[in-house]
Amino acid sequence: MSAMDIASPEISAEVPAGFEPLRRPNSGTAGFVQNCQGVYINLATGMVAARILPEHLNPLNIAHGGFLATLADTAFGAYIRINGKLELPPATVELSIDYISPARPGQWIEAHVELHKLGRTLCNASLSLFDGERLVARAKGTFIANTAMHAKTLAERKS
Repeated sequence: MSAMDIASPEISAEVPAGFEPLRRPNSGTAGFVQNCQGVYINLATGMVAARILPEHLNPLNIAHGGFLATLADTAFGAYIRINGKLELPPATVELSIDYISPARPGQWIEAHVELHKLGRTLCNASLSLFDGERLVARAKGTFIANTAMHAKTLAERKS
């Protein structure tokens, strides 16, 4: 039996309480992540999660590693922006991810972020992606905020 022979469960549309579809903050335009369907945020906590949908799958019928890396990167940015009280998310300087177990269609994957350092410019954090209590992946990253690009974007939005 191959991975392609594994039947996919019916995909639930249920979203846990407190989560809403992820939107680009303070902007009327859509961005890359908004084109990735099934990504949600809890604005009270900054937690990002996703329902694994058919468009997230690789040929093995599991979540594509690139989608999980996008989920991790997005979770870092949202968490740092909300908890650091920043107007814009930081830019990623470095990101690494270890894939531990597969995420299958219909599963609800939550990103649990731990912020290690929130400096004036650089931030360091790690996270775990969970399906319930099962570890799917872990990631760590370095992020930069308060750059000239951040200042320019904020100035353009205010004019």
